[in-house]
Parts: sequence; C-alpha cells; structure tokens
Amino acid sequence: MNNGLLKNPVNGRWRSVPFTHPSTLDTIAMDVDLKNKMKSNGLVVLTIQARSSSLKPPKCEQVHGAQAAMLFIGLYLVALGVGGIKGSLPPHGAEQFDETTPQGRKQRSTFFNYFVFCLSFGGLIAVTFVLWVEDNKGWQWGFGIAALAIFLSIPIFLAGSPFYRNKIPRGSPLTTISKVLIAALLNSRASRNSSTAIASIGSSPTAIQTVKEGGQNPNSKNVESIETPSRSLSFLNRAVSDTPAYSALECTVQQVEEVKIVLKLFPVFACTIMLNCCLSPLNTFSVHQAATMNTKLGSLNVPLASLPIFLVVFIMILAPVHDHFIIKFAHRVTKTEMDISLLQRIGIGLFLSIVAMAVAALIEIKRKGVATDLGLINSAKPLPITYHPIFSF
Repeated sequence: MNNGLLKNPVNGRWRSVPFTHPSTLDTIAMDVDLKNKMKSNGLVVLTIQARSSSLKPPKCEQVHGAQAAMLFIGLYLVALGVGGIKGSLPPHGAEQFDETTPQGRKQRSTFFNYFVFCLSFGGLIAVTFVLWVEDNKGWQWGFGIAALAIFLSIPIFLAGSPFYRNKIPRGSPLTTISKVLIAALLNSRASRNSSTAIASIGSSPTAIQTVKEGGQNPNSKNVESIETPSRSLSFLNRAVSDTPAYSALECTVQQVEEVKIVLKLFPVFACTIMLNCCLSPLNTFSVHQAATMNTKLGSLNVPLASLPIFLVVFIMILAPVHDHFIIKFAHRVTKTEMDISLLQRIGIGLFLSIVAMAVAALIEIKRKGVATDLGLINSAKPLPITYHPIFSF
C-alpha cells in the first residue's frame, strides 16, 4: 500500500505531492487552508459589525433583521472554520511522519505533545493579551487581532506545501462503510439457504499488505500479505463473497478490515463523551460561579474570562514534561517502543478527569458550605476566588 502518496520511480522513495498536483485538490492540507479562510472571513464579519455602530447589536436587547443575520453569519463561519481546522490539522501533521519506522512513530508522538503545547500557548495569548485589548480598546480590536493572526497563518501554512506528504483522496470513507455493512447484511441473508457466502476468500484478488511493528521497508520480509479477513467482527466477513447479492456491493478484504478498524474505535469515542462533560464547566459554570466571587489574588484582579489561564498554563507545563521525562521513564519501566500504549494513555486521562471532577465537587460543596455558614447564600458579598472549582482542574 502506498497510503495515497506518490512514489518516485527512480529511487522508489515516497515524495510529497505539491498543492498544484491535480490529485491534491481535496487533500487534508487543502481542507485546512479552506477552513482557515472560512474562519478568517467570519472574524472579519464580526470585526466589521463590532466596529460599526449601525451594525452593532444593541446591549441587553434582542437582535433582529440584518444585524442578526450578520452576527450569525460571522459566528457560523467561525464555528465551521474552527471545527474544520480541529478535525483536519492533527491528522495532516501525523501524515508527515513515517509510521513504519520507530523514529517516525516517536516523532509523531512528539508532534502531538507540542501540538497541544502550541494550542495552549495560543489560548494563553487569547485569555490574557486579546482579552485585555477587548476590555480596554473594544471588541472590534479583539476580533481584528484574531482575524489578522489567521490571515498570517495562511501563507505560512501554504509555504510548507512543497514539503508536505499529502494523501491522494480515494473516495469517501462513509461510502465504504455503508457498502461493507449492506453487503454483509444482504450476503448473510442470501447464504442462509446456500453456501455462496465467502465461498473462496483465499482467492480474493485483493490482498492487504501490512507492515509489522518495527518494519522499515514495505518490500522487506516484514511485510505480510493478508488474503483472508480477521476473525474479529466476523459478521462483516460475509461482505467478501465471490457471488455478491449485487455486483455494485462487491467488497475487498481491505475494505472489510478498514471498516472493522472504524467500528472498534466506537467504544473509545463513547468513553470520551463524558470527557467533554468535564471540559464544558470550564467555559460555562466556572465563569458563572466566578461572577459571584472576589477575583482578586493579592493585588492582582483576575478577569472572569481569564480564569481558564490556570488550566492552559498547566497543560503548557505538562506537555514538554510528558515528552521529555514521563515517556522516557515509562520506556525504562516497560522496555517497549511504545512505552505507554495509546489506549493506556486514554484510560489514564479519563481516570484523571474523574479525579478532577470529584475534587471539583468537593470544592463546590465546601464553597457552598462557607457561603451558608457566613449567611452569603442570597448576599452580593463575594467569596474568595480560591474556593473556585476551576482550581481543582
């Protein structure tokens, strides 16, 4: 398998595909560029509306007409851009490393650690400098700075296009998933009264080439040719048949195995749903609670919207510590290349999120207890910020 990359016919090595190549019109890199432009346009719309008094929505009043249309257009463009970038940029970065070599896998792990570090650094600037500008100069300046930053990122990102490894699109994965599921269902029904299902899987014309862990050369002896589906999720194996119910539903072993991989990820996705429930209080409940508290730390007056800075700083510290110390320590203990597997890392993260929510609950109980003891439940007098649940994160 060439993973959708172009191969040099002279030396046989993989080479990057520039954006000018016709096959890259729908690559992840182009999607990142498109979503960047979409987000920047949304910020420009919001900047113009915040700058113009005639377009600015009135305070504490419901917005109508053109003002509402302009506001929601800007917000939706920003939301679409952010969603596209978050979904496209990490896999694009992961594609730049050779996963068939130990060094490539190590570099990919380092990339994700510092990718999170850079995201947190951007968040640090947002909740400090940009927030100060918005409070003291106006919202139009805050939106303008964000739009300018996005505009500057576009040429910087495109400047690296000659060096990117871009996968050539091969159709929608949703089409393959639907095709395999429908074929497995129809072939299963057809095989109840006959033996046509999976009549001769071994003679399937399509074989998957997989590289064993530690393999470097796709043409080396570490490559195995898999001509039969795996036994896991065996009901999908019925999609591979010499006599499919419909010719359009003819599936290869590779397609079946790819669908199995996707289905096996569903439990991981389901487990991370509650993780977002832990993150949402950082942007909603924490700010709401801070509005009833004294946000002064000594001589420093912490703005309400700047409270996530504590979480951001902690992540910025943890990311390099994890990459340079925790992983090396785990390597010495486990004596394996992966140190701690990705599934184990997810499990540890989910466990720590449970601990964080438990600590936050205890602090909230303590905070309400102090307010009750001091008779401040219905009082406008604030509590100290040190009783804020965000400090448990």
